[in-house]
Amino acid sequence: MNLRRYLSTLTLWILILCPARLSAQQLIEAEGTVRDSLTGEALPYVSVFLNGTTIGVITDENGHFSLTAHSDSTVLGIKYLGYEDCFISLKAGEINHVTVLLHPVAYELDDIVVRPQKEKYARKNPAVDFVKNVIERRRSNDPRNHDYYSYQTYEQKSFAQNDFNAGALKSNRFLRRMDFLLEYVDTSVVTGKPILPLFNEEIIENTYYRKSPKSEKSVIEGFNRAGLVEIISEDGMTQLLEEVFREVDIFQDNIPLFLQRFVSPLSSFGPGFYKYYILDTLEVGGEQCLDLAFVPFNSESFGFTGHMFVSLDSTFFVKKVKLNIPRDINLNFVSYMSIEQDFARTADNTRLVTKNDIVAELKILEKQSGLYARRLRLYRNHSFEPPDDMNVFRQDAPVVELEEARKQPEIYWHERRIKEKDIKETSVDNMMVRLRKIPAFYWSEKVVGALINGYVQTSDVNSPFEFGPANTLVSGNMLEGTRFRLGGTTTVNLSKRFFADGYVAYGTGDRKFKYDAILEYSFNDKKSFRKEYPFHYLRAEYKYDINQIGQHYMYTNPDNIFMMPKRRRNDLITYMQTAELGYYREHYNGWGYGVTARHLTEWATKYVPFTKILPDGTATPESLYRSTQLEFKVRWAPNEKFYQSRNYRYPITLDAPVVTLNHVISRRGILGSDFNYNRTDIGIRKRFWMSPFGYVDIYAQGGKVWDRVPYPLLVIPNANLSYSIEPESYTLMNPMEFINDRYASWEVTYFMNGMIFNRLPLVKYLQLREVVAFRGWYGELSDKNNPSKNGAGLYQFPANSYLMNEGPYMELSFGLDNILKIMRLDYVWRLSYKNHPHAPNSGLRMKMEFSF
Repeated sequence: MNLRRYLSTLTLWILILCPARLSAQQLIEAEGTVRDSLTGEALPYVSVFLNGTTIGVITDENGHFSLTAHSDSTVLGIKYLGYEDCFISLKAGEINHVTVLLHPVAYELDDIVVRPQKEKYARKNPAVDFVKNVIERRRSNDPRNHDYYSYQTYEQKSFAQNDFNAGALKSNRFLRRMDFLLEYVDTSVVTGKPILPLFNEEIIENTYYRKSPKSEKSVIEGFNRAGLVEIISEDGMTQLLEEVFREVDIFQDNIPLFLQRFVSPLSSFGPGFYKYYILDTLEVGGEQCLDLAFVPFNSESFGFTGHMFVSLDSTFFVKKVKLNIPRDINLNFVSYMSIEQDFARTADNTRLVTKNDIVAELKILEKQSGLYARRLRLYRNHSFEPPDDMNVFRQDAPVVELEEARKQPEIYWHERRIKEKDIKETSVDNMMVRLRKIPAFYWSEKVVGALINGYVQTSDVNSPFEFGPANTLVSGNMLEGTRFRLGGTTTVNLSKRFFADGYVAYGTGDRKFKYDAILEYSFNDKKSFRKEYPFHYLRAEYKYDINQIGQHYMYTNPDNIFMMPKRRRNDLITYMQTAELGYYREHYNGWGYGVTARHLTEWATKYVPFTKILPDGTATPESLYRSTQLEFKVRWAPNEKFYQSRNYRYPITLDAPVVTLNHVISRRGILGSDFNYNRTDIGIRKRFWMSPFGYVDIYAQGGKVWDRVPYPLLVIPNANLSYSIEPESYTLMNPMEFINDRYASWEVTYFMNGMIFNRLPLVKYLQLREVVAFRGWYGELSDKNNPSKNGAGLYQFPANSYLMNEGPYMELSFGLDNILKIMRLDYVWRLSYKNHPHAPNSGLRMKMEFSF
């Protein structure tokens, strides 16, 4: 209990002991919240009383209070150390809902009086001068200034149903069978609300840092996880949560959190983003500190409100930080968040973090109880000595998990975990066992798991084979008509290194079977599924299926049922058979490389004929062509973060560049290959944060076909025929509208995070976010690949295919993101080649996504 709480409690007892004035009494009811008028943060342990009486209460940890009494006083008094007293008139006979905003009192510092009145804030004041001194010294006491630095962390991630309604279990006849859940209900030590644990994870980790050559490695010696983990990709979700609840470093300009970037109160441009106020002097950890409050100039922007406690000496050492999100911030699903950090200092003033505590309450709908989430990290055993085993720096992976980490006995955790806990960790597994005995819950979990993962397990425990993906069971296109597909994959429960994957499909229109068979050997054990990071495999694949020319699906299957609605006929389709043998390897430093030997045969269809031009200028239809290829791939993606599903990787952040380089080579006559063929492609993706003004995603690619080949082997831009917003594709371009043998493409998307709308009255309450995108493709076709110029041996271009001789193809779009928190709508304009028939010049596109 801190000094303020003692004084607040003492004030309350003094009030209680004072004699009250007797008179006619009436019913007085009041409830509400007490907050700091500057930062908006809730104030705990505030004295709330009826003025002139002995009747009063104290606010809880969330600043909430409720008072009911019979009294003749109708004036509510609020007192709190460091703040001006406040008095509010109440109405008798009804419930008074009040929000109290307490104003900090004036304090003197070096004979200068600062009165933090919002309407008279000046950018030049002693508080700003003080924080500039803190910012100047933020690097000087960094522990990573030492040659070596190591420490141990105990981390606990807890997720629970928030504000759990125990009465619903008793009153709802469908939930009565789950009344045993009451045995597991706990109380949050942070918010004081009842919570039902759903998931808990504990990690004991040792971190080792070396300054030169720079290296940082972590070794997990204890790992314990329980709860709802079977319906998600465990490792993929872990990486996602690591990004959502990143460890906060206030000594950086930007703080990654909730997949956004918040401006740190100690940012180099903080004085232009925040208002700072000097409030109080108090003792923190045995040192006299100044309480420095801060709040963003714009309460809708991505910043924090809170307090920083800085030592009153020449070091300006930060002892403690409390951060909250502004009430009006344009951040989805987060109704409450607090971050608390504690620091200790060594004899040479090196800064050691001892505690990092993040608590959030998440809601999809305002009236729901939502989810309680907490990530607590405690730091201990700090050292600046070299580690006993220097081989730790030779590890390839940045984080190494010991074999015994997930097998540690309960005594191990009992000795190392914190004593004060939010979740009854040891009981979560038992609760899930009992829940799964209830048929309704059991089948609900199975259905949700299949929807999330896309695969259906064939047994309850350790399923060796799974059917899927579920979203490809039924689809359709112009060539096949209605398409049915059944597929599946082996799992790590059958083998952690050998995998088989494939499907069989049938089209009712063309009455043909298609198939795909994959056999893969992984050189490293897999924990959850075949495609998890990092790749190191030898793979053989044999496939016969349709090929939708000019359409490339980056993050989904071509026959995904949800991609069936199209803006035009999808008839530019051929049949293709491929046989591949490939090797690929990824390293933790971001490098990946591989080689694939491929033999492909592509058949013409009535929609896509292969009409070969003869030396005399006449043409004859060809049924197929063959190509035997060798493809080389190199990829560099340092510090890449992504959510890994069974089949695809979805980027979480693009802070570091992702660079790809591919080259394909084919020689005529080798294994029946019909042409000499060389093609090179290079691409780069990168995100640029423009805090506090959003971020820009840039994608650029270029390439060239070096030989004389028919159009199926040339470069065809990726046309998006769906009504969905898809990356690295062209919304208003038709498939095969342009055919090139060299090209440069780009896509620039600016996510403005409400930079304009947050400043507009009324509009700002919709929490809309602006998105502007500009994409283009500039390509050329050399004479040697132009069938209208010396075209002998080439194929005639299909109808409605054009040369790009009027400059680049370009699209511009403006979008509204965050509509109802889940939808993005873009209106797209075609800026060039607007005279092409059957090509739209504008259109509305949409995308459903959850984003903070």
